[in-house]
Amino acid sequence: MTFTEMFYLLAGLAIVIITLFLVPVLLQIRRTGRRAERLMDDLGREMIPLLKNLNDATVELQLLSTSINHKLNEVGQIIRTARHATENFLMASSLVKKTLLPVITQVGGISAGLLAIANLLRKKHHQSSED
Repeated sequence: MTFTEMFYLLAGLAIVIITLFLVPVLLQIRRTGRRAERLMDDLGREMIPLLKNLNDATVELQLLSTSINHKLNEVGQIIRTARHATENFLMASSLVKKTLLPVITQVGGISAGLLAIANLLRKKHHQSSED
């Protein structure tokens, strides 16, 4: 056997051994590729409803956010109105207090004076009837 024949024999054996190892590997790669393709198809089918649901949820969240913002604006307006009413009430009560306090003081003074005169007259009347 010559060197060339021996080389061809070894090369042939190497090709057979490589083929024996490569065939199962290639078959496994092919099966894995098919599974990946099926998985991608399944994901594609499932993603459409999932994306639709996600889109619907996003729209609903947007509507809720708009409604909440509207309600917050209304609450803010109510608070501003209540603050304004409170300020007006404080001004009115201060004005009434400033206006009526002197009158009440004068009425109180007059009332105290009248009571004092009535008591004095009663005492005099009481003393004159005892004498």
